[in-house]
Amino acid sequence: KVPVRVYNNSMVKDLAERVAADFRADGWQVTEVGNYPAGVIPNSTIYYRPGTGEQAAAESLATSFGMRAEPRFAGLRDASPGLIAIVTKDYQRR
Repeated sequence: KVPVRVYNNSMVKDLAERVAADFRADGWQVTEVGNYPAGVIPNSTIYYRPGTGEQAAAESLATSFGMRAEPRFAGLRDASPGLIAIVTKDYQRR
């Protein structure tokens, strides 16, 4: 599976760590956990690089966890390959 980085974009303590544990339990390879302080993301979203195999993986992960899958926006475009999950207070464990 495609590696995933998980970033918290909320005031919920340890949210990224909890989401990373959920992803790992579902068989995803989480390679980094941290915070995303560079703006407000309105909904928990899995970001992928358009034109790569990441889109199918992002859609699968998003569907499994009730999140959205979207192409990377300008602020993430140059980040290293892999999925980027930015989670907000709307995340609900499935």
